[in-house]
Amino acid sequence: MNNPNGRVNILNNTPNSVFNLYDKIPVEQNITSYRNALTGNLEDNMLSKVFFSKGNIIIVQKKIMQGVYNNSKGRFEIGYQDEDTLKIIMRSVYLQNAANNPNNITGQVEALNHIVADYCVPQICSEAQAYINYKNDVSNLAVPIRRPVSTYSNNILELKKFF
Repeated sequence: MNNPNGRVNILNNTPNSVFNLYDKIPVEQNITSYRNALTGNLEDNMLSKVFFSKGNIIIVQKKIMQGVYNNSKGRFEIGYQDEDTLKIIMRSVYLQNAANNPNNITGQVEALNHIVADYCVPQICSEAQAYINYKNDVSNLAVPIRRPVSTYSNNILELKKFF
């Protein structure tokens, strides 16, 4: 498996070919707070303002990165995830699990962050493993099936009588 024999070799990280795999459009990843998360469903309160703030989104991102590293036993080190996707997940978790109590805001935010990380970490780990398998499949040709083995034998078997 170390010698790639496929049409494309994407197993090795050569500096010249790495950039060919990425999109040519530069992406600016500026984390912003999610101000209109509850428009049309609920009214903003202190819990929603803290949960969807810029600082909490960074905390969730770091919690996800640490969770993926621990869950994969150090095999995968990821960067920041797509902010829009993370905000959609956070909104879903907030609408399903928020207690909306005016007391203990930090405890509620930590609980919601834990739920978001518990949802994201296994999914990211499985997608990273699938990508590794994809790279191996693309870089290596399929192994052909072995030739059939003859099961013919020239021994004559006799029927043993039971009676």
